[in-house]
Amino acid sequence: MMMTKMPLNILIFIGLTAIFPLIDFLNGLFLTSGIPVPIGVGYRFVFLLFLIIAIGMEDLPKSALTYVTFLFIAGNLLIWLLQGIFLQNPLAWMMADLSVFIKYFLWVLIPYYIYQRKSILQTIRYEELFIVISFLFTAGLLIPYVLGVGYQTYDNSDTGYKGYFFANNDTSFAFIISITFTARALWLQLSGKWNMRLLLLLILYAGNIVCLLLVGTKTGILYGVIVSIFLLVHLLFGTGYRSALHRILVWMASFLAVGWVVFRGIHYAAEMVEGTYERIVYFYHLYDGNLVRLLTSSRSDFLESGMMYFLEDTNFGFSFLFGQGFEYRLENFGRFGLIEMDFFDGLFGLGVLGILLLIVMLGYFLWLAFSKSYRSIYSYMFLVIVLYSFFAGHVLFSALSSTFLGLVCGGIILSKKE
Repeated sequence: MMMTKMPLNILIFIGLTAIFPLIDFLNGLFLTSGIPVPIGVGYRFVFLLFLIIAIGMEDLPKSALTYVTFLFIAGNLLIWLLQGIFLQNPLAWMMADLSVFIKYFLWVLIPYYIYQRKSILQTIRYEELFIVISFLFTAGLLIPYVLGVGYQTYDNSDTGYKGYFFANNDTSFAFIISITFTARALWLQLSGKWNMRLLLLLILYAGNIVCLLLVGTKTGILYGVIVSIFLLVHLLFGTGYRSALHRILVWMASFLAVGWVVFRGIHYAAEMVEGTYERIVYFYHLYDGNLVRLLTSSRSDFLESGMMYFLEDTNFGFSFLFGQGFEYRLENFGRFGLIEMDFFDGLFGLGVLGILLLIVMLGYFLWLAFSKSYRSIYSYMFLVIVLYSFFAGHVLFSALSSTFLGLVCGGIILSKKE
């Protein structure tokens, strides 16, 4: 991604974006080691401050995106202030909620920054940014694994491996995004010129697969299998190659790969996900065969209890419109204050008005993503992210996942076909 005559602020943006896997790795390393260095918080604050300053230095076009973006931010900040006043939240609770909003605003400010500079950013290979991020996440998980250090995905069990990345769902989500863009880059390279980059992408794709198996979440493993099958079918039947020799080599390599997976790979994969399988079986029996509870990892229970606390709140009239706030729910309702399904966490935390602001913002990008001139890999990824956010959570209110969503929304803006 070498660039010349690129404005300094764009170079800083690319640098801040590309290094965020390293920041999350170091953040997890410090947290698990008991070292009180808030590197993740500091990084997000610097990134947010940079975005605000950079956006403010450019003209603000009178466009639909400008209006919905600033309505979203101003509306949510107003909700935050009203919650603090009406619910008489302590300053510590308000600051805790503000840290959530810093993460929440990232996915909106990133694409707006890109929107202001789309004429410049359309001249670079923006998609390569995802390949760099994919490499850093893969290296950040595999290197500690090879060295025999790091932590399991689930506490008090041998199930999964997350290295020094701190949050389970975030780590799985990162590799879901990574393998998608790696698969696309690999497909494009196979249908184009074969060189060293092709070998590196093959290695990276294999690394993505191994990482998804290591992390060991149900969604991550299933997604990796689906992407791999789709890529295989596309390579065999839906890709044009530069020569007949390339097509023959791809077919031979594909059959060899499938053969290896059938006779050896499945065995290795089974060993890697054995803990995940045993965990699923354990919870299946614990839940008396209740598939809803199993597939949602008890989120259905959290939702039921969280809804009860929301509806029975003594301040329901206010909470219905403006929510209860995030820290308020955690302090008063304990574990049931966090559902881990973003739509419901948003509803309970920000109220109906907060959800309407979210729907308008997401609706704008959904409309843009599937407009004829904008359809691209980013349209598909946006849909995957929204579905993941609804069912698995940890996207809109997570710094790592919110950054990914912002970059994907930025990609939608840049993908317009003339």
